[in-house]
Amino acid sequence: MTRRILKVFLLFIGLFLLLLAINSFRNSRLSIFPSFGFGPGVQDFTKNLTGGYELLRNSAHEVFIAPADGWNSEVAIIPSKVLKVNTYKEFIIAERQGLKRRNPKDSLDGYEIPDEKVKDYWILNTDKNYVLKNLKITDLQKKLESLKIPTDIELIDVYKY
Repeated sequence: MTRRILKVFLLFIGLFLLLLAINSFRNSRLSIFPSFGFGPGVQDFTKNLTGGYELLRNSAHEVFIAPADGWNSEVAIIPSKVLKVNTYKEFIIAERQGLKRRNPKDSLDGYEIPDEKVKDYWILNTDKNYVLKNLKITDLQKKLESLKIPTDIELIDVYKY
């Protein structure tokens, strides 16, 4: 009896490993088992902007603007979570929603969620590597005028851009 149970158990283990191996060689989004690998999700994207910058979506809350060839602390970026964006000449204009820690009392939980109370605007100059950040709508209008950017520029949802 125990040999029979062992054989059935080994059969199921073998089938599981076979399906896992088949899944790892397939390049299809539809599979018997979910992929255990890492990489971009189905809805992640990269969209080209002006001045060598890109709009990047790595997760639902990680949508940001950065240079296509990488960046460091010396390079101007617009951090997550970018909601709307548009470009004008060397400028990238973005509406951003702030993020807050999901559980501020737990120092080990670094996951961030959208903060509905924080919405601001950013203007990034790709030629001169500077960013005007945390602007309110009235400040945005003044900065657009001073930078000779049309004040009626429409910011487009990142999923439609």
